[in-house]
Amino acid sequence: MEKSPYTMQNWDYIKNEFMHIDKRLKKSIDIYLIGGCALSYYGVKDATKDIDVLFKNQYDCAAFFNAITELGYETAEQYFPPVVQMEGAFYIHKGDEIWIDLFVHTVMNKFELSTTIRQRAMKTDISTKKLNVYCLNPHDIFLFKSITPRVRDENDLMLLLTKTTVDFHIIHEEIKRQSKKFNGLKEAFNTKMKKLEEKGYHVEYMK
Repeated sequence: MEKSPYTMQNWDYIKNEFMHIDKRLKKSIDIYLIGGCALSYYGVKDATKDIDVLFKNQYDCAAFFNAITELGYETAEQYFPPVVQMEGAFYIHKGDEIWIDLFVHTVMNKFELSTTIRQRAMKTDISTKKLNVYCLNPHDIFLFKSITPRVRDENDLMLLLTKTTVDFHIIHEEIKRQSKKFNGLKEAFNTKMKKLEEKGYHVEYMK
């Protein structure tokens, strides 16, 4: 079952949601935005269909989950296949307004919130007291979107190649680090790069 129709939301909407969530939190936590919402923060895209959130641990995820359910978010009873493949902890929606997909430390058993990724992340300027919101570096977003099963992520990759300067050395080094733990990361990355190359984009394969 595909997600029900909902509105594309811009960064201002997302920022306001996080400010409301902050007021419901019982403890201070860090969250890392890893998808289209992070690209909206950087100005790479105007709006996003959902918010992909990555947590360092299950305790931060639980605190966030409790806060957003108090705001009327509900867990989805059915998910469409690409979301299931993402292996999130929870898929939560607020009516037809927005979906939030929650992941604890890893995504798809191919991508983890490594120390180097946390170090590259940019802390946003949202005025919150307990909720520390970070956006992954565009290079790490590129890596993340290059290994997902979602076809629409190819569009975001093309936006990154068009609107930012992609240093493939940074991405390849992270792949090397994460490949010590996960299998198939290099193959998934190269497969997506081939698709982009066939569309006329300059890419650099992982050797």
